[in-house]
Amino acid sequence: MMEAWKHFTFELEPGDPIVQTWPFVRPDYLPFLLTASYLLFIKVLGPQLMKTRQPFGLRHLLIVYNFWIVIMYVGCVATLFYKFCTTDSIYVICKKKQVSDSHHYYTAVSVAWIMYVLKYVEYADTIFFVLRKKFNQITNLHLIHHTLVPVAFWFALRTETCGFHIITGMINSIVHVIMYSYYGLTAIGPEVQKYLWWKKYLTTIQMMQFVIIIFTYIAAYLLNCGTSVTILYFGIFLTSLFLILFGNFYIKTYLKWTAKRPANALHTE
Repeated sequence: MMEAWKHFTFELEPGDPIVQTWPFVRPDYLPFLLTASYLLFIKVLGPQLMKTRQPFGLRHLLIVYNFWIVIMYVGCVATLFYKFCTTDSIYVICKKKQVSDSHHYYTAVSVAWIMYVLKYVEYADTIFFVLRKKFNQITNLHLIHHTLVPVAFWFALRTETCGFHIITGMINSIVHVIMYSYYGLTAIGPEVQKYLWWKKYLTTIQMMQFVIIIFTYIAAYLLNCGTSVTILYFGIFLTSLFLILFGNFYIKTYLKWTAKRPANALHTE
């Protein structure tokens, strides 16, 4: 066990020495501790807390929360697009670099760090389900996605000096803008929900995202990007897993119609 842990920590060493000192990136155990705490609350503590209580409404909080997430991701995407469009970053994104080498690269990686921290903020999605006693919406897909994505972001920040992963982060952020815009509009109430005819396309957009990201990983491999082969394999595996899980959800929810639509069709993230 100790040998396996030593090998794991050794794999974390090649990353940028400055980025490795940033909050939420430096500790080897932090993402696993936060994930374990999240699962403990969702599966044990939260249900016990709400067992004898009435569900909370949280309508106004949900509106603010979802649109705040949208604003944060829009800011991240806009900043990265600006950096790529006004510099030659897009041409050197496959090369190994240190954040100390370039102000533009430092900014881009800082934005990637914000995206990473937002993955922990998004634990609130599930916490709100618990407080509202919407336990039927806490699917295995939902939990797997929320537990693995922060770890994947952390691993990339700890080990990588190649800006390639910023591309996948941008794709993911654009999808999150669409998703959380929908969730925010849904939280407003029935007067808005009746116009949201496009909700089933959210899962389609998510699956398209995974397909694009897989091809991006393959392109990085073929172009000999400065990223490690290990993290490319890990990325392809994780993204393929999400594609299968979301595809299975789509089939069960939208293709295999039953007398009653599954109650968890609204929120798959």
